[in-house]
Amino acid sequence: MKKRLTNIWLSSGLVVSIIIAGFTLPVHSNEDDKQKTELGIKGAGTENRAWVTRKESLSSKTYKVKVQENVEIQVSDGTIIRGRLLLPEGIKNPLPTIVQLNGYGHESLQNSSKGMLVDLAERGYAVLHVSMSGTGTSEGDSGLYKYYMEDGYDVIEWAAAQPWSNGNVGTVGLSLNGISQWLAAKELPPSLKAISPVVACANCYNALWHPGGMESGPGRIARGYEYEVAKDHRNYDEWWQERSISTEELEAIAENGIAAFISGGWNDYISPGNIKAYEIYSAVGGASKLIVSQGAHGYLDGILPLEFKDYQALWFDHYLRSVDNGVVERDPVLIYVQGANQWRYEKSWPLEDTNSVDLFFSDQKSKSIDSINDGSLVAKVPTKKHSSVGYSYSPADGPFLPSLLSSSGRLPINQQPYEEETATWTTDALAVPTEVTGNMSATFWAEVDAVDADFVVQVTDVAPDGTSKQVVAGYLNASRTESQTKPTPLTPGEVKEFTVEILPTSYVFKKGHRIRISIAGGAKALEGQQAPQGPGLNPTPSDVEIYQDAAHPSSFKLPLIGVNSLITTKSNQKAIENASDNVLVGAEK
Repeated sequence: MKKRLTNIWLSSGLVVSIIIAGFTLPVHSNEDDKQKTELGIKGAGTENRAWVTRKESLSSKTYKVKVQENVEIQVSDGTIIRGRLLLPEGIKNPLPTIVQLNGYGHESLQNSSKGMLVDLAERGYAVLHVSMSGTGTSEGDSGLYKYYMEDGYDVIEWAAAQPWSNGNVGTVGLSLNGISQWLAAKELPPSLKAISPVVACANCYNALWHPGGMESGPGRIARGYEYEVAKDHRNYDEWWQERSISTEELEAIAENGIAAFISGGWNDYISPGNIKAYEIYSAVGGASKLIVSQGAHGYLDGILPLEFKDYQALWFDHYLRSVDNGVVERDPVLIYVQGANQWRYEKSWPLEDTNSVDLFFSDQKSKSIDSINDGSLVAKVPTKKHSSVGYSYSPADGPFLPSLLSSSGRLPINQQPYEEETATWTTDALAVPTEVTGNMSATFWAEVDAVDADFVVQVTDVAPDGTSKQVVAGYLNASRTESQTKPTPLTPGEVKEFTVEILPTSYVFKKGHRIRISIAGGAKALEGQQAPQGPGLNPTPSDVEIYQDAAHPSSFKLPLIGVNSLITTKSNQKAIENASDNVLVGAEK
């Protein structure tokens, strides 16, 4: 709800001046050669897409920065919010304004936000960095996303009304400080013109606390008081709905003209929430850009053609200063394609020319792993009258998959020993390098002998030597398939269809490699794994039977780019014998 501000002021605090080195981009005398040596293999049919091959530099005038401590803002409920103000010197007021709503407290100038906030102040922005209620030096009670909406609104509107502000406000921040941006935007502050949430989520129930509706995992339990609050709200109830951004609310933010600069990393545990938000935001024509790196939980690094700070500054220059700098003319999506190890522009997310291919579960042996079933993924719909594979799950003994992510990304381990304890389905060897970019899913028929169960689906890249590397995973709590607000217990013995949404990625599988999916009853951290993020374990033991026959055609959906079908060695044997690898059935020229 929009609120009127009362009794809001700037206290007399410590004022100092500091000189900070101007931001300059590196000279790229050998940049092209460096890029060439680091490039991988592009997927067949993608060679002529909008690959980024050169680094661009962006010149920016910089200013000395004056720092004012002990800024005080009294928000509508009387709480005093405190923070720090950074003002560029030698530039006339009023200034476009940046706000960071920090749920950890704004601490000292030397904290992790220093570089990003100082960079913007050096570029000529007024920058206000505040501690949210109950954190840092601010008054009030803290809590999981507590007061983020109301206080975010108040702080943004207060900043816009100050004599040093031109009335146009943008917000910045990473992780929790990206989540705070989405929640403040939910209130539609009139002065908020642009946001830049980095590795964040608009709906954190699904993206962070309860992936696929499953239990909270070890990374969330380690959050202490936040988890103590969240565990009382196992379902997506009104408490969570207040602290999340629904599809309708995302559409309202977009329609309100707030320009969203959304970013994340393929190997980050929160970023799928940001990517989903972009998908909804852009679908209704909201001004938005999406950048996804190969990175994990941190600010984006190594972007081409421009550094992240430059892209962000161009975005704010356009929407807070009305500078016609060409940022909106660039294609709105910039992704790092893993395997190709190169950046590429796209016009939409999901990619507009995606070829969605269904591969069906088959009991035909792949001969690639000694798992429970060693099934295959095939293009043909199953015709057998009956075929199924079963496994037993317990929270003590599994089977488990080590699919949890850390802040540093995915585990660099061979997944095959763990997959051997699960149900697996594997393709034939690929005849061409194959790009998979977008949202995958597994839809299968299963019978459970209990009132609840979890499904963990992991996608791996299987090398010719059998080594299996995780690409991405997806999660689903069976009783929350139809509703996460009002879960429905399973009927033991009933055969039911389930769809597990697998987290998005962009990845090139090399020629000769295979694509595998594994299904287990739980995901578990490895011993000694640092800050594992993802779901927890279902406490209910169960026996699960997965069907793969004519009446129950279970399948795996792949978003292929550049080819119309999965091109494997067996399916193209004659073409391989009679022609070069570049002339294959289904391959795009």
